[in-house]
Amino acid sequence: MERPSAREARRLQKGLAADPTAAARFLLGQVLVRRLGRKTVGARIVETEAYLGQDDPAAHSFRGETARNRPLWGPAGTVYVYFIYGMHHCLNLAAESEGRPGCVLIRAAEPLPGSGLDPGACRGPGRLCRALGLDVSLSGSSVFAPRGGLWLREGKPPARILVTPRIGIQKAADWPLRFLDAASPAVSGPRRARPG
Repeated sequence: MERPSAREARRLQKGLAADPTAAARFLLGQVLVRRLGRKTVGARIVETEAYLGQDDPAAHSFRGETARNRPLWGPAGTVYVYFIYGMHHCLNLAAESEGRPGCVLIRAAEPLPGSGLDPGACRGPGRLCRALGLDVSLSGSSVFAPRGGLWLREGKPPARILVTPRIGIQKAADWPLRFLDAASPAVSGPRRARPG
């Protein structure tokens, strides 16, 4: 999959420039594209979590800007990858407008046919980053002006979205800010939810 046209990129950027909750919903069904050497791999996003910037005690931006989390203050679509538990990378995309540090964690995706990836290869944020070769070197780049070969394409939104509390965190863990494609087998965690 090639990079999006200017018109498609504008539509995607507009969807991400919303508040993180709306951006997390918008990203469901969109396609992450990664160039790995001579190969290009696509994966349809099926699970996201919204993080509400400095109003959210679970967000990396809650205590303010640091060298590590600076990409969160960038324009919508800025990439923020962090390393956790000494073993996993996690991919986030900045939402809202530049200077407002809301973001969306991409929790899971379904590899597109022909990607060469196992159907469960992107089930969970750590697996997704491993399968697509994503690490902290991509932080600060943009999915709209890709450095390192990561971009976003339009895809088909899910027929039904489920909303659940976020998972894998301790603070504000009961906030209903996790969104998932109800029909996807690639979702990474429990489906206790209400229709979104």
